[in-house]
Amino acid sequence: MSYEPQQPRPDYRSDGGYGPGRPDPRSAQYQGDPRTGSSGPQDDEKTVAVLTHLSGPIAAIVSVGWLGFLGPLIVWFIYKDKSPFLRAASAGAFNFNVTLWLLNVVGWICIFTFILIPVGIVLIAAYWIMLLVCHIMAAVKASRGEVYRYPMQLPILH
Repeated sequence: MSYEPQQPRPDYRSDGGYGPGRPDPRSAQYQGDPRTGSSGPQDDEKTVAVLTHLSGPIAAIVSVGWLGFLGPLIVWFIYKDKSPFLRAASAGAFNFNVTLWLLNVVGWICIFTFILIPVGIVLIAAYWIMLLVCHIMAAVKASRGEVYRYPMQLPILH
């Protein structure tokens, strides 16, 4: 049993100790933490991150818009303590999917009120457009080893 102190993991939500001369994992390609010698996300982490981002729209299509948050949540539970890159990717995807799910619910409520049918149609159309466009952009960035910042998220998972 080793009693050596462990290096802190980079934090993707905040500055995380990254300052002048150090890379910010949120903005550019994450090349690793120079303090720990990490070289950034491995190929298998990139693949899981791409699948995490694509699981939202796939689950939403299969469940007609109701379970898009389930895939990223499962990945977050599995990888939250194993990989900071996958933790950031899955938390962002989950938070974004929950936000879109609420938008979808409000859209359906508007449709059932009859008076607000045009508003409901616009909200549901915005839901599907944002779901597909943002997740495809996130999957492309994840394949390059970059963390994608979704445009709107309720901060549930970190």
